[in-house]
Amino acid sequence: MRIQFPFVLFAITFAAIPSFGQLALEACHTKARNNYPQIQQYELIEKSLEYNLSNANKSYLPQLDVTVIGGVIAGLPSFSPGTESSSSADLNMISILQLNQTIWDGGITKAKKGIIEAGSKMEKAEVEVSLFALEERVNNLFFGVLLIDEQIKQMEILKSTMLRNMNRVEIAVENGTAYKSDIDEIKVEVININQRMQNLSSNRQAYLNVLSAMIGENVDEQLVLEKPTLDEGVLESSNRRPELILFQQKEELIQAQAATNKAMLYPKFGILGLGTFIQPGVDFGASKLNNIFVGGLSLNWNLNALYKNKNNKNLTDLNLQKVAVQRQTFLFNNNLELSQSQVLLDKYKTLIEQDKEILELKRSIKTAYDLKYENGVSTMSELLTKTNEESVAQQNLITHEIQYLMEAYQYLNKSGN
Repeated sequence: MRIQFPFVLFAITFAAIPSFGQLALEACHTKARNNYPQIQQYELIEKSLEYNLSNANKSYLPQLDVTVIGGVIAGLPSFSPGTESSSSADLNMISILQLNQTIWDGGITKAKKGIIEAGSKMEKAEVEVSLFALEERVNNLFFGVLLIDEQIKQMEILKSTMLRNMNRVEIAVENGTAYKSDIDEIKVEVININQRMQNLSSNRQAYLNVLSAMIGENVDEQLVLEKPTLDEGVLESSNRRPELILFQQKEELIQAQAATNKAMLYPKFGILGLGTFIQPGVDFGASKLNNIFVGGLSLNWNLNALYKNKNNKNLTDLNLQKVAVQRQTFLFNNNLELSQSQVLLDKYKTLIEQDKEILELKRSIKTAYDLKYENGVSTMSELLTKTNEESVAQQNLITHEIQYLMEAYQYLNKSGN
């Protein structure tokens, strides 16, 4: 297992987590999600949805158009004797007032609202896909720290064993039954252990710094990360990746757009009111024209949509096919990843069983060499070698157990559970 962490860490102010507390993996997922800047998109999407739906609902409000024209009317027939035509040289302004009230728009408003809602859901699904990727990054850091913690524990146990041996050898040296060089050999091993522990502690702090940046809280070095418990049955759950929801929302958006194309095929009905005001008016001899009023029902039917209807349907089918191909491609790649994870899980299970057997044998061998050293049959170097081999066997077991747990959670992540 290789877990990488950046060496450039971010300077950021965090709310402190109490020292000597515990931090669970699920809590890290939640904190990282809430701390990620993109989470703010949810609120912005909701506000945009509210405003867009409000604008769409206003399409049924009365529409008022006002036109004002200043100029002169010429060429009107004259009712004065001896003249063919006249112009109204005194005309200053013509005002046209038109009021339209939609009764039925063919379903365009409803279709537009469907597009708005589908688009909003798709945006949320896109944000969810981005946020979901955080879990894998958190898992790598979290299990990396867990693995280091277990390795440090084993180093401490090994160091304690070495120190006990050194005390025993010091007494033997005083009694003349052991050599002083045996103590020196143990001291070298203790120094090596201290160096490895220091290196592990530095790596642990680096992991914690990155984890702190991700969850937005200062993770104290004394904090204990809670080892998660795994329910094996969860590994059999169905695929719940957010990408599948995104594909579904894309299809709903395409269907909503198709509904708009369909609504364009129908005529639109409404109420029309039209008024024309001419000041100072047009003189028709004995009378003067100042105002004209028209009112009634209106019918508007744009046949252009009929010409495009067949192509629009074909485009809708093509767009749906594109989404279907995207879904199939994603599932194909995702199933490959899950298959690879399952192979790793099976491998770690086998390794764990073998590690347990090896550890039992190494422990028995070390105990035998301990007894041999007491009887003067083996040297301190041989005993230290067997002690280190037992420690390595223990570390291999713990490493494979953490790797199995980590891979299991990565499997859950890849399946969306």
